[in-house]
Amino acid sequence: MNPINTLYCGDNLEIMREYIPDECADLIYIDPPFFSKRHYAVIWGDEAERRSFEDTWEGGIESYIGFMEVRLLELRRILKHDGAIFVHCDWHASHRIRTLLDKIFGENRFLNEIIWYYRGGGVSKYYFGRRHDNIYFYAKSDEWFFNPDGARLPYAVATVERFSHHIGNVRGAKDYGEQSLHPEGKHPDDVWELQPIAPSAKERLGYPTQKPEKLLERIILSASREGDVILDAFCGCGTTLAVAQKTNRRWIGIDISYTAIELVKERLGKLGVSSPIIGMPTTVADALKLQPFDFQTWVLKKLHAYASPRKVGDMGIDGFTYFIQFPIQIKKSEQIGRNILDNFHSAILRQGKKKGFIIGLSFGMGAIKEAHRLKNSEDIEIILVTLQEVMNDYRIEE
Repeated sequence: MNPINTLYCGDNLEIMREYIPDECADLIYIDPPFFSKRHYAVIWGDEAERRSFEDTWEGGIESYIGFMEVRLLELRRILKHDGAIFVHCDWHASHRIRTLLDKIFGENRFLNEIIWYYRGGGVSKYYFGRRHDNIYFYAKSDEWFFNPDGARLPYAVATVERFSHHIGNVRGAKDYGEQSLHPEGKHPDDVWELQPIAPSAKERLGYPTQKPEKLLERIILSASREGDVILDAFCGCGTTLAVAQKTNRRWIGIDISYTAIELVKERLGKLGVSSPIIGMPTTVADALKLQPFDFQTWVLKKLHAYASPRKVGDMGIDGFTYFIQFPIQIKKSEQIGRNILDNFHSAILRQGKKKGFIIGLSFGMGAIKEAHRLKNSEDIEIILVTLQEVMNDYRIEE
């Protein structure tokens, strides 16, 4: 299958080895997990989807570098002979990433270390404020495309004023007057001052490591041509793919998160793009491989329901039906017992409802009998739905 303009859900190492051919990408940008040991918990754009992931590495920095090395080797294979790669990182492991890129691409293929500088809150009593990310720019060979016009910025007012006077700007036989200024702006350097996405910005989607589109515009416009193929193997919420689409490039997106791929699908859909998605769950076994919050998101989307906006104290309620907000609880368990029903029964009553849904692999006889008893004697309806029924497009009737 042609990978162009396709989304892939799964481990990018496995996806690249199975689906992505040699030398098919003109430009690669990756923003991999930083070695930050932070835990991210987010509520997504509509406050209805919830996802949690840990940027942690049990084996320490060597485990992280091993993780990155095998993927960078695959990315080099995928990159065209005259292509280039941008690798986004920060102070946690930038020194090791630079060494790794020298090893894989060659020290002589290093082009720039771009410093993305931004302002922000938070200072330390013990060291200077950390206000930048590092983006390494490497070529695969001694041929690569570069168009500085894609990243030019306006000249400073003082520069325009100084160069507007011809007197004193002639040195030797060369006139350094106004005509020497480039009409598109100054030649870009390797320090980019650009603010992250503001919390209230329309562009913000709720993704914890979302990068601004202007940052990707500078990279894509300066290092690729229209029609080129842009690959992002950690595509997250899809900023690289959205900018590639808007600038008439083709793209390939990979992410391990089902929730992220669903978000990218929606984001591209708003641009009029309907792309194939490879790697989404097609069996119960596939779904069980998803991370817990991705699993919940998958079930809720299959049911056309939405996630509980509460992160804690949710009383075991993972989501709600849209119109009447009947509670939904999702379990990966087999032979779910009566104790689960008893707890969910209490949660339903606290919500002021008389109906709810429990999703699980299978249900024990105790749970089935208690569901019947509640419906007949208390007029409380707890509907037991198996994951196989969900896979078979079970619909909640309201």
